[in-house]
Amino acid sequence: MRQLARFDLNLLRIFDAIFVKGGVSAAARHLNLSQPAISHALTRLRTQFDDPLFVRQGNGLVPTPAARAIAGPVREALRGLDAALDAAASFDPAEA
Repeated sequence: MRQLARFDLNLLRIFDAIFVKGGVSAAARHLNLSQPAISHALTRLRTQFDDPLFVRQGNGLVPTPAARAIAGPVREALRGLDAALDAAASFDPAEA
């Protein structure tokens, strides 16, 4: 079992971007990060999940079965976090 307290949640944004964009360079452009930063994050993800997560096929990366299994839950978690942050940002104490 992975320890959430020790898991860098930023890695989930990077995982999702690689999954959706199909490659490290495209994910880097999407997230406005450098390609080496995304590559380093992917290495960390691979270590955390003990799986390659993505394998090279032609010019892109194809998700492994493990990556496909976690993609939906990761996307939902990121949406939930976005919704929570939006709700907190729109809080008006005068209306509470």
